[in-house]
Amino acid sequence: MRGAWAAGVLAYLQERGRRQYDLVYAASSGACSAVYFVADMWEPGLAIWRELACNVVRKSNFLRRKPIIDLAYLVDHIIRKRVPLSVEALQKAPTRFYIVLTDCHTGEPVYFHVCDDRVFAALRATSSMALATRGYDYVDGQPYADGGVADPIPVRRAIQDGATDITVVLTHNPAFRLKPVSRWMGKLAYPEWPMVARVWTARQNVNYNAALDLMKQPPAGVRFQVFRPLRPLPVGSFTVEPKKIAAALALGHDEALEQMATSEAEPLGGSVSS
Repeated sequence: MRGAWAAGVLAYLQERGRRQYDLVYAASSGACSAVYFVADMWEPGLAIWRELACNVVRKSNFLRRKPIIDLAYLVDHIIRKRVPLSVEALQKAPTRFYIVLTDCHTGEPVYFHVCDDRVFAALRATSSMALATRGYDYVDGQPYADGGVADPIPVRRAIQDGATDITVVLTHNPAFRLKPVSRWMGKLAYPEWPMVARVWTARQNVNYNAALDLMKQPPAGVRFQVFRPLRPLPVGSFTVEPKKIAAALALGHDEALEQMATSEAEPLGGSVSS
């Protein structure tokens, strides 16, 4: 639910007409917001956050030993049917959209180019939060975990693909540094996939913090516009109160406006990484 803040930032970018990006990379909950952003269906995307996102988290499932996050409800009911995502709109979009996945066999990141109905399977896979879901899903018969495990902030990939003006949307404050996860947690979260467990516990924090360092000292010719929370968020990962989710949306919008107004750089148009 921290992704509600990031969705507020995308709402600001859409409002300002800043949606014509060449490349967009997204993982985890950011992918579910970014897919509506790229398809130019942002109002329906916002409606999901305002009206339906609160039903995705089923805290009582913990007592039943079932996943706390209902991905079938999120992707198969909401995104496919209730607020139907247009695959045709994605195909016609001028933006190349990549959903970041983690290969369960190798633990390496996979940048899945969204261009057909497989987008729904990719969204389920990248949204497979450790411990809150079974941790993985299948795309083309292959198992993938949350892309944020292997490449939580895919700015290096964006640079490799030629991006020079890069917009990054984060959901943690400027002082945040990711800490390693204990090994026993990795085994608990990914009992079937030891390579994913290893990456999650030993490399995710390294990759995340390295991306932060890269943004502070970018290569020559590369510019970053970074949006991140400046104040404590009104939501946590499993918040279900609609008013708090709406407050996070509004805060994301307002803080994006604040950060753009105080930024010395011009608004950029290279890629969005969430």
